[in-house]
Amino acid sequence: MTAPKLALAAASLVLSVTALAQYPTKPIRIISSFPPGGTTDVLARIIATEMTKTISQPVVVEYKTGAGGIVGTNAIAQAPADGHTIGLIISAHAVHPGMDTKLPYDSARDFTAISLLCRMPNVLSVHPSLPARDLKEFLALVRANPGKYSFASPGTGTAAHLAGELLKLRGNVDIQHVPYRGGAPAVQDLMAGQILLGFNNVNTILPFIRSGRVRPIAVTSTTRAPVLPDVAAMVEQVPDYESAEWYGMVGPKGMSKGIVAKLQAEIHRILNEPARKTQYLELGVELIGSSAEDFDAFLKAELRRWPPLVKQLGIKGE
Repeated sequence: MTAPKLALAAASLVLSVTALAQYPTKPIRIISSFPPGGTTDVLARIIATEMTKTISQPVVVEYKTGAGGIVGTNAIAQAPADGHTIGLIISAHAVHPGMDTKLPYDSARDFTAISLLCRMPNVLSVHPSLPARDLKEFLALVRANPGKYSFASPGTGTAAHLAGELLKLRGNVDIQHVPYRGGAPAVQDLMAGQILLGFNNVNTILPFIRSGRVRPIAVTSTTRAPVLPDVAAMVEQVPDYESAEWYGMVGPKGMSKGIVAKLQAEIHRILNEPARKTQYLELGVELIGSSAEDFDAFLKAELRRWPPLVKQLGIKGE
């Protein structure tokens, strides 16, 4: 390396170290792509509240909802890469590239992975008025009435939507999809009997299962969920079925490794606090707080896995 290039590299290093030492210099925004009340919102608020206690600036949650999370995800992609705007993405991030929607961003290239936050199964639940008490009875009912029933999900392209489409494909059932703008409104209509079937993640639906306001039929993981041991795994009656939901934290592309490491360390500390980890396990949620490198590898694998299946399922954008 020539002397001028060496000097330039040294100056860049000094600036990078200085920027990291001063970070954050203003409030940090966490973009939530879904409305208040769902898992995305809960995770964002926990991280924002706990980070505010230990860093020099407030951390606030900002809601940018719509198009199954695409609106909020685009806001993350368009933000400056200075670490002051980050946001949550969910399983749908790996689904959208397989849909016919023209995305305003590149799902693989326009983001910096920070941490995989958690994983959980979805649950197929029904309104108590539905005359099916378990998975076997449910499948018999919907197969005997093709096209009669519709299922709610938190939005087009979400893991819950995909879970329903997989049931149609693998389980030979004819049920129609009704997308909502988030898990909370979908559950409200399910409890009210405005719609009789719904797929939601276990964290969102579990309190209403326990209160008897909805009836669980199956979980979408390959084994029964410890928090719902009497509820069948879908694969027990529907071969080759598996669909899980995950949540991760990302920033716009080009973020410095130092700032990413600082954010990841904060997230890991928050999510691996023993009492919080135990609390969420009791809700069926596996808190992770992975390294940025592990999340980046996981995200790339998801982007290879799901788009071809989404095209096969014929899932279209809103």
